Amino acid sequence: AKVESCNYQVLLDGRLIGTYSVNKTDINGTSNFRVETNTAAGLIRRAEHKSVMISSYEQSKLISFDLKTWVNQKLESSSGICWDGNQYVKQNGADLPQVCVKMVTYSSACLYFEEPVNMASLFYEKYGRELELSEFGDHQYEIELPNASKERYTYQNGKLNSVEIVQSFATITLRPTS
Repeated sequence: AKVESCNYQVLLDGRLIGTYSVNKTDINGTSNFRVETNTAAGLIRRAEHKSVMISSYEQSKLISFDLKTWVNQKLESSSGICWDGNQYVKQNGADLPQVCVKMVTYSSACLYFEEPVNMASLFYEKYGRELELSEFGDHQYEIELPNASKERYTYQNGKLNSVEIVQSFATITLRPTS
């Protein structure tokens, strides 16, 4: 098995609020991505947020993903899909607005390990759909999210160097630790 890992500090307007880790495990033509976020923030009342997403690929095609989020250790949401041979279908409890019929070969989990060169869109697991991807600078890419936030990814020598999530009220930055 080949295992790759990336670890990040999560900064809210420059203040450390948590960690973000991404692992990719390749075994016999199957790739499993695990993305885990742990943050704690709040001006008046501190809230702990955790999310875990597992995306599985076989022969470079997304076959399933599972995403769970917790707030203060209580499960807040759970969603996922799997490929049935013809289309992606929601798993029990999934709350996704729409599901792709087209086979996915690159998703948000892949951004941490492969620069999206010459790609105009990608499948974003959290939203369960394809989102537009634009290049806004040399090795810099931006995704406009349905919630009006923007995610900006910067690469150096083919490796992800930083991520900025720009929201109307704050900017979250992922800074590599390893």
